[in-house]
This record gives sequence, structure tokens and C-alpha cells, in this order.
Amino acid sequence: MRDEKTFIDYLVAFYGKQGLEKHYEMTREDAIKYTKIYKDLFPNLWGGGDSLDREKVATLYVMGRADALAKKHNEEEVA
Repeated sequence: MRDEKTFIDYLVAFYGKQGLEKHYEMTREDAIKYTKIYKDLFPNLWGGGDSLDREKVATLYVMGRADALAKKHNEEEVA
């Protein structure tokens, strides 16, 4: 079991600097935000910072980024 700070470091090491794709470089702030979202939404799934937790947080992060890009695109179309 990892403490949350160690898990955040693990996420940033794994997904930062083009770890997902060049448009999805997870920052420390992103890792903190999406870890909190994951733990708040799915407290019973939290495995103590294991690789499944890492993958689930990354999925939420990509979904959040995609949603933000879609909203930006829609706003630009309206303008």
C-alpha cells in the first residue's frame, strides 16, 4: 500500500512527460485532482495506490481532458 504522496509521484513518473500522449501530459496538480476524484467517486475500489488505481485515475484524467477540449471546441464554434 502506498501513501497518497507516493502514489502521486508514481502517477507523474508514469504519465508525465508524454506518458499518455503529447496532449495528455499529467502534471502533479492533475494527479492530485484526479486521484481525489477517483477516491471520492469509488472509495470501495481504491486498492491502496496499486497499478489498477493508476490506470483508473489515468482514465478519469483522459476523460476530463477530452471533455474540456470538447467544451472549448463547442465554444469556438458558437463564437
